Amino acid sequence: MKVFCVAALIVAALARPAAADEKKADDKKADDKKTTAQKGIWKILVKPGAKWVLRETIGDKKDTITVETYDVRKVGAADVARLRWTLKSGKDKRDVGDSDSGRYTQVAVTDAGLYVLSADMDDAKVAEALKKKPSRSDPPRPYQGTKQNQGRYLTVESADTVCMGWGPLPGAGDCEDTCEGEVCISSTAGVTKLSGTWAPGVTIFEAQ
Repeated sequence: MKVFCVAALIVAALARPAAADEKKADDKKADDKKTTAQKGIWKILVKPGAKWVLRETIGDKKDTITVETYDVRKVGAADVARLRWTLKSGKDKRDVGDSDSGRYTQVAVTDAGLYVLSADMDDAKVAEALKKKPSRSDPPRPYQGTKQNQGRYLTVESADTVCMGWGPLPGAGDCEDTCEGEVCISSTAGVTKLSGTWAPGVTIFEAQ
């Protein structure tokens, strides 16, 4: 029952008419041109012993997600770490890490940028992945969602904070459900927000 109630709230919080979506995209594009992300923003994700707590901000507002780095190590020139995402709902705790949904379970950081990996990749597979281009550049550059990238985008919120996610393309029409997911990362505060379809229960979690 909670999922359906929260889903209704998230729809109200995130769904917008197509015209409003297009205006926001235009405004954000203009803002992105004014703001440049600093280099080194991804290093916080491979900091040994880092821990960030996100709290649910809509619905029952009782759940939390704790994000922790572990198994921090070097693979070639890259700093590599696994990340653990633990959802606490009442007395229940469970791992909700999912690299396909913004809850990255393993990452590598080089001077070139961020490599989004998965926890099941050993060092040999990580080394192979490092031969390719990074998943996100350093410093990260904003880009809009397109048909080619399935609506994925990156926005620069400030010099030290970026948000990544997916959403409907301009002109897609009104959204009848939750049609976006997002994670935000700060160079000083780590993971600061998880929302939409990328959040367990389709809700919003934010650092307090």
